[in-house]
Amino acid sequence: MAYKPVLALTGIAERAGRFEGFITLFFYGVLFIAAKNNLQVKRKNIMFFLTVQSIVALYAILQFYNINPLVTYMNFEIGTYSTIGNQNFLGSFCVTLLILSSGLFLMDKKPTTLLITAIFFGGFLASNTRGCWIAFAVILVFSLFLLAKKRFIGAYFSLLLSFYAVFLIMNYTNQNHLVGRAKSIEHQFTVESEAAGSGRVQIWYMSKEAIWANPIFGTGPENLKEYFFQSNNERFIIYGKRTGKTVDKAHSEVLHIMAVSGIPAALVYLCFLLAIYWKNRKFILHHNSSTILAFTVSAYLVQALFNISVIAVAPLFWIILGVFARGQLIQKDDFFSY
Repeated sequence: MAYKPVLALTGIAERAGRFEGFITLFFYGVLFIAAKNNLQVKRKNIMFFLTVQSIVALYAILQFYNINPLVTYMNFEIGTYSTIGNQNFLGSFCVTLLILSSGLFLMDKKPTTLLITAIFFGGFLASNTRGCWIAFAVILVFSLFLLAKKRFIGAYFSLLLSFYAVFLIMNYTNQNHLVGRAKSIEHQFTVESEAAGSGRVQIWYMSKEAIWANPIFGTGPENLKEYFFQSNNERFIIYGKRTGKTVDKAHSEVLHIMAVSGIPAALVYLCFLLAIYWKNRKFILHHNSSTILAFTVSAYLVQALFNISVIAVAPLFWIILGVFARGQLIQKDDFFSY
């Protein structure tokens, strides 16, 4: 049913595609099932993973200070995107692992875990991704209920102090850049035009038109831009003239699923997520590993309201979601055990 079936299958063509065709979506499912049923979760494994991944965040911090070997020696574009290639995707990556590492520190209270968490926070700030900043703020508010347990109070405020210190240092040493970026969030919400949200509102409107044109099966995976081309979408043309860019994603994950796979597919996805949360409802409020995994999954989902799914980050989400879907993890080798 796609405008270009081969593109929908493989996720790549001459002028379109980010490799998220049916094949990739299928393997997201494989990763979810494999993580749910077979992933051996131990603290030493997760610490090794976070340590390796913190290199990505550390490089983003270096880019924040214009120390950028990829630009200097490889002719890459100037920007803060680490090895991922886009600051929004870097933000998705960092905020997900930031919440995960923060939860691990609340449980183990080890200085090395706090250091890794601070590095992820620095990469998170360096990404300049306001949607991810909003997601972090939302999780921070909901995490206050952890203070009901005395064993978390010291570690929780240690986290806040380290975040504040990293923010002050990075902001002060870069001419109040972070404060200025944060203040722009209010402006983007109050702009009364389709240019609001860095143009996202205009993208959401044109994506809505794609949904109404293809409500049941969608345009096909990775075929959204093809629909805009073939339909001579007016907003798509105006957006291109205004920004010099094209649009191939809806910049809101659920909206994008509606556009490329249809409204029924989006409803199934939402029910799937709700079922996982419902299954874990008895565990989430018990201040254990399920609580931390719920926060981690939720951070990704909140930022996904303003962002897109890409193969550099999505596998991480589906693996964590698979572990979360397993249910309570209180056992001897639980990596959040204390």
